[in-house]
Amino acid sequence: MKRFLVVSVVIAILIFSFRPVIVDEVNYILLDPIEIEDGQEVSLGENKPTEYPKANVSFETVHLLDDEFSDIHGFRPFPWGQEIFGGEPEFLCDRDKARSGDWSFRLVGSSVEDIGALAVPEFENKPKVTPGEIYYLSFWINYDFKEGEGIRVFQQFFLEGDFWHPTYAIYGDFITGSSDGEWVQVGILAQAPRGAVRGDPVILMSGKGRLNVDDAYFGKVEIK
Repeated sequence: MKRFLVVSVVIAILIFSFRPVIVDEVNYILLDPIEIEDGQEVSLGENKPTEYPKANVSFETVHLLDDEFSDIHGFRPFPWGQEIFGGEPEFLCDRDKARSGDWSFRLVGSSVEDIGALAVPEFENKPKVTPGEIYYLSFWINYDFKEGEGIRVFQQFFLEGDFWHPTYAIYGDFITGSSDGEWVQVGILAQAPRGAVRGDPVILMSGKGRLNVDDAYFGKVEIK
């Protein structure tokens, strides 16, 4: 009897020792953005950064949702929303600065540890994609970045079965410095990898500074 109990305990210990370990850090498979050669032309298709019926690409429709994706006052330009990856960045639906309409979305970092992003957080609202197709992601930004890594757009792709995190990511270059009060467009071209079912357009700021975002675009393109 004692031997049976000892063996049972040993087996239980081994079983629990081989439980999968959940790691918080996201390990993407990184892909390169598509480069345009001299003389090539890019034709933009439909702007569809979300499956939600109202894309709200200029963030003009603001809802008082007070959820985890809302700004400091509980407002959110649904289906867009804030995401925090580090520190304590601050977010604001901003009526003081806009490229078009009356609103933009503002991110403020108070330290180099602050990492925040604007995205479409809920999976069901992320845009559907077709493997092999090329997509253009862009935002208009007005910024004054002080210290840290910088500002960049990046495109993520989910495969069927991805649950918490996407499998693939494509990063744009980091942008630092200031736009001197002007609005500038930043973007990347990304090809959906094999098996991709959803895209995830994101703009992120890592560090200390201020970023206003307006007029998002995500859609298929043709390159000739």
